[in-house]
Amino acid sequence: MKTERPFNQPLFASVVLLVAALAGLGAQQAPPPPDRPPAQQPIVAVDPQFNAASVDRGQQLLVTQCGFCHGSNARGGSSGPDLTRSVLVQDDEGGKQLGEFLRTGRPDKGMPAFQLTSDQVTDVATFLHAAIFLNANRRLYKVLDILTGDPKAGEVFFNGAGKCNSCHSPAGDLKGVGTRFEPVALQQRLLMPRGGRGAGPPQPAYLDKNAIKATVTLPSRQTVSGPLVRLTDFDVMLYDPASGQIRSWLRTGDVPKVDIVDPLQAHIDMWSKWTDADMHNMTAYLAGLK
Repeated sequence: MKTERPFNQPLFASVVLLVAALAGLGAQQAPPPPDRPPAQQPIVAVDPQFNAASVDRGQQLLVTQCGFCHGSNARGGSSGPDLTRSVLVQDDEGGKQLGEFLRTGRPDKGMPAFQLTSDQVTDVATFLHAAIFLNANRRLYKVLDILTGDPKAGEVFFNGAGKCNSCHSPAGDLKGVGTRFEPVALQQRLLMPRGGRGAGPPQPAYLDKNAIKATVTLPSRQTVSGPLVRLTDFDVMLYDPASGQIRSWLRTGDVPKVDIVDPLQAHIDMWSKWTDADMHNMTAYLAGLK
């Protein structure tokens, strides 16, 4: 059975990138890598009520488990909301309410359940509460100097182990990138390049130039391609740039077949591979591209 229905209001669609969320499920049982990337400078726990080590561990967990949807600092990502504004998080008591929610998830919204230990839930809750505290006390927030790496080593990584030069060029798309972005923003975009904030109101993720692409193969063998709006076990929705409409099909099992291509997959694959040294060296190298 197949249905098509156009929508003239693209903002009507709630972008739920279930594929990316399901990809993160495989990493839930594994501890974060020892040399993890500081997606942004760790929050400085200026108030003694927040254990600094717990805050740092919580941020690591959030980046690896939730960063795709909610961003590296919990302020919102490609499809997930700002967690620091969540009533549930703000009313949470030491991870109790948050833990119950994480164990259940919101499958109807594309959010899977997370099987975290009680200590991991406490760390995530501590990080989120520290972030909320610093949002309310902005004068206490401290961004540390991140230009501590070796730009020469960063250039070697860019052209070597990182394989960054397979997609990017310092004389092309990265020309002057060190002038366009401050070091902190540059490092954040290095890890989380999708959904950069620009001028004007936020736009749906499927309108991003780096949106995840999908190809739907119908039983008739006709194929339809476009930015992915939603993919579940029951339906698939694509945005059609030509008409400005959203097209959708009901799914039964693997019919229709859906093939996914993420233009930023190389960045996602690097999340578990970055070391602190590589991250700082790359940031220093990119910051020097004036």
